[in-house]
Amino acid sequence: MEKFVAILLVFCAFVGSAFAQTSNPKYSVVPFAEPPDGPEWGDTVSVAADGKGSILVFRRMEPPVLVFNREGKLLKSWGTGIFPEIHSIDVFDGFVWVTDTKDHMVYKFTMDGRQLMALGTKGVAGDNASKTAFNRPTDVAIASNGDIFVTDGYGNSRIVQFNKDGKFIRIIGGTKGGEPGQFNTPHAIQIDSKGRLIVNDWQQAAKNPRLQIFDQTGKLLEVWEKLGIVRPTGLAIAQDDTVYVGDTEGNAIWILKDGKVLERIGDLHARPHNIAWDSGSNELYFADTTEPGQIKKVVKKK
Repeated sequence: MEKFVAILLVFCAFVGSAFAQTSNPKYSVVPFAEPPDGPEWGDTVSVAADGKGSILVFRRMEPPVLVFNREGKLLKSWGTGIFPEIHSIDVFDGFVWVTDTKDHMVYKFTMDGRQLMALGTKGVAGDNASKTAFNRPTDVAIASNGDIFVTDGYGNSRIVQFNKDGKFIRIIGGTKGGEPGQFNTPHAIQIDSKGRLIVNDWQQAAKNPRLQIFDQTGKLLEVWEKLGIVRPTGLAIAQDDTVYVGDTEGNAIWILKDGKVLERIGDLHARPHNIAWDSGSNELYFADTTEPGQIKKVVKKK
C-alpha cells in the first residue's frame, strides 16, 4: 500500500508540473515536444502551424528551423548558417515565410528549406520611404491574391506591400507616432476572413499598446485600444476571426472578437512573444522567450 501511495504522489507531481494552471480556469498550458539536441531549446522566438499537422519552431540556435508533428516528433530541421538574427516564422499555403532582423531580410522557403524568394537588401537598413530595403522587419502576412505584407517595425514604422512576385506596391503608415494610422512598433500582422489587415502596435514603456485595422489599400478602418494589454507582440487568428494576442510583458494571451475582449489567459509565467493557431486541430501554440526558452501549447479543458 505504501509503495502504491508513493507512486501515486510521483504521478500527481508530474501531472501538476506538466499542466500549469492559469488565471483562467478553462485553460492549462503544457510544454510542446522536447529539444532535439540537448536539454535546452535555445532562444525560442517564433512558432507556426501549417494546419496540416506540422508545427514549426524558429529558434536562435542551429539548426534554427525545427519541424515537428502535432505529437511532438521531430520530422526535419534546416536553416543552418542562413539567419544571423531570426524573428518570425509563418506558413501560408504550404510555404514558409521568415524574417531576419539583423540582415533586414524577408525570405520565402518550401517546407523542406529550399529558398524561393528574398525581399530586402541584405545587410542594408532602409528608411520609412525605401522600396527595396527594410530596417529590422518583424512579421509577414499573405493575402488571398498572393500580395505580401511585411511589418517593418523595429527600425521603421510601417507596413510594406508587395505583389506575389515581390514587386513593390505601397507603404502603409511610415510615420512614427501614436495617432491613428501611425505606428510605433508594428510587431505582428494577420489577415482576417474579410481581407482586413490586423496589426499589433506597441510602444516603448507601453504608453499606448493597440491593434490597428486597415484594408489592403492602407485605409485605416478601426483602432482597438484600452484593452488592458501591456505589450501586444504575438498575433494569431482563427477561422471565425477570433483574434489571439500574445502579451509578453503581461504574461498573458488575450482572446478578442470584433475589438472586444472575450477572455484573458493570464499568469502564464511565460513571455508569449509569438503565437500560432493550428487551424487543423483548433489549438494554440506560443513561443516563450523566458530563458532558456520553450514552446508551449494552450489546452482548453473539457
